[in-house]
Amino acid sequence: MAYAEKRGDYWRARYKKADGNWASASFGDDGKPFTTREAAENYGDEQEADIRRNLWRDPRAGDITLTDWVNRWFRAQHLEETTLDGYRWHIEVHILPYFGEHTLRSLNTLDINAWEIALSRPDADGRRVCGPTSAASARTLLHTILSDAVSQGLIPANPAVRARNRGRKADRSRTRGPEEVWATPLEALLVAERASLLSGRDDEFILLTTIAYTGMRWAEIVGLERQYFRLSTIRVEQQVYEHKGQWRKKPPKDNSYRTIHLPPFLSDLLSRQLQRHGSGACSCTGPGGCGGGRYVFLPEEGTHERRSNFGRRRFRPAVDGRHADALDRPGYPVLADVADAPWPGVVRRSWPAAIPGEEFAPPRRRGFWSYDMERHHVVSWLPVKPAVRGRKLKVHGLRHGHKVWLDELSVPAVASEERLGHELPGIVGTYSHTSPEMVRRITEGLQERWEESLRERAKIAGGRSPVLLLDDLLRPFREIIERDRLPDVSQATVSDLRPRPKKVV
Repeated sequence: MAYAEKRGDYWRARYKKADGNWASASFGDDGKPFTTREAAENYGDEQEADIRRNLWRDPRAGDITLTDWVNRWFRAQHLEETTLDGYRWHIEVHILPYFGEHTLRSLNTLDINAWEIALSRPDADGRRVCGPTSAASARTLLHTILSDAVSQGLIPANPAVRARNRGRKADRSRTRGPEEVWATPLEALLVAERASLLSGRDDEFILLTTIAYTGMRWAEIVGLERQYFRLSTIRVEQQVYEHKGQWRKKPPKDNSYRTIHLPPFLSDLLSRQLQRHGSGACSCTGPGGCGGGRYVFLPEEGTHERRSNFGRRRFRPAVDGRHADALDRPGYPVLADVADAPWPGVVRRSWPAAIPGEEFAPPRRRGFWSYDMERHHVVSWLPVKPAVRGRKLKVHGLRHGHKVWLDELSVPAVASEERLGHELPGIVGTYSHTSPEMVRRITEGLQERWEESLRERAKIAGGRSPVLLLDDLLRPFREIIERDRLPDVSQATVSDLRPRPKKVV
């Protein structure tokens, strides 16, 4: 039975633990000392009651610092390497510099709220530690870490829990951030055409078209080996990604093995891709390589394409009409010469952007393209897809666009989610299945959208393209448009073509 001991002006509670040893406490759960015998005895009785119900938690267990707990916690996480890298970055950069020396039981919700706000709030110079999305991710990770501390009995409750219906309405009006920017079939075609012009190869055109019409992830399209392309289908069996300078093969994300049925035009494009590139064997063997393979898409160097490099060199200039800031031409507009090639022209070495209100003179120094007014006609590209609320179209946005196209085709959720490598939760995912009729609807619908995008592209700038592959695809649609534009006089008689005299009333 618990009892109380007098200690100067205060009292100390004594109670027996499950192992038979006696424990003591001079402070209650509120951190205040016991000023009366009754308060100390009541606290001891509550502890013994919790011990009998197996609910007791040692109050001193929470004296461990957050740094010590994170070191224990991190070793027990069995996650993807890239996920662990993200966790490590948040822990080392955002969490431990602020709370590392705090004990677990000293953490409180007010301090954590202030910390999250301070991460994304600009200082007097306009600088901030990170953006709102990264700050929210760091808060979520801290919540996960402290949830495991609760389950281990170190603290009674999680102080990182977000209070519901609190804060600015602008911050809680949406459960997610701004939605991903996606592309229509015509926009996807224009981006693929521009990327091909930037690289000087058809590979980028076929690669982006494949992503747009299959919804494959970047690591899956990079890891697509030739043995998994079977004319009318693609079998997603692996992904290839770079981790700490080493290329690695592993199963697709969330083990999303699947078969993607292709529309006829895409089977033809992928067949052309294989015929043009010999064996397709990668050259990234050795300790930092993927182990070898014969791939559908490979850069000229013979190693795999990094998504960051592809975004800076090909995708961002193709979408925005301006070179990425990370290159040696930061923010320069993409210049193209349309004197000797149809729109959107042949890409030339860029110039600095003009400054509003100042006269612009083409640079003449070494390293810049020399413009001759008698021989050239230079233009700059406009954005294919302007930014929406600060968000730009990314390569992953083509995957989002693919889902939108499937929704517009009224494809059942089970078929569209299976195509994207997702699982439907609950009873719907258990009893729903993809049928041959659903597959037919998908392939025919995507074929129609592809042809419609070519039809729309054929109406632009005479329906010609400097990308020879696309120009060949546009030929039948260009001929149809030209035929519809001219009157059909082949079957008309001479009398039918003569102007009819006006009637005199």
